[in-house]
Order: sequence, then structure tokens, then C-alpha cells
Amino acid sequence: MALVAGSVSVNSSEIVTGSDMALALYNADAATIVLPALPILNSTAAPWRVERPVSQADIDAVKAGRVATLQEAARRATAYALAIVGYFHAFAVARVGTSTSTGRTPNPNNADTAIQPPASNVDLPIL
Repeated sequence: MALVAGSVSVNSSEIVTGSDMALALYNADAATIVLPALPILNSTAAPWRVERPVSQADIDAVKAGRVATLQEAARRATAYALAIVGYFHAFAVARVGTSTSTGRTPNPNNADTAIQPPASNVDLPIL
């Protein structure tokens, strides 16, 4: 499995599309976000009143705020994923030591024989 940053975005209907690490980071972040409920047109429940019921403009403003919040979370998730994956690609290695067998042979003449470890430690890049 490759380590892939991916990306995530949120459209104006709050529909999320994304992939890989960015989507996982977005989902973790979005789970902590408390979005305001959409008000009901002509409602007079607080903070609105009889003299000032909910208008379509109020609903649109709340929707825009919700979308902006989710889109910012998507931008952060994509940026973090790119940074994390870039760092791992540049610096992460798997070390195979001199006492570590690297698997078993598939050779039918000598099936299931341990593959000999390297003579010295070997660092394999993680991509």
C-alpha cells in the first residue's frame, strides 16, 4: 500500500468528496465541529422574534457559514496530508536488521525456508 496524501473538498451543498489521508484527517476534524442548525423560514424561536422572524437571507447566511467552516476544515486536512506524506517520503525508512529474516522462500524444492537476513542493517525508503 502506498502512502498517498489525497485531497478533500466540500461543495456548497455540504457534500464531501475526498480520498486517502486527507479524507481521514478531514473526517477526524469534522467530527469535532459543531455546526449551527439551519433556522426554519418565518420561525420566531430565539434568537429571532415575532417582530423579526427568520428570513431566507438568514437561512442563506447560516448555510454560507456552515459551508465556509467545512471548506476550511477540508483545506486544512489537504494541507496537513500533503505535509505529512511529503515528510514521510523524504525521511521515513524501514530498517531491516541483521537478525531479521525477510520472509520465506516460495521455491518448491526448498519450500518455506527462511530468507537470510542482510549482512548489515539496510534502510528501505517508505513510499
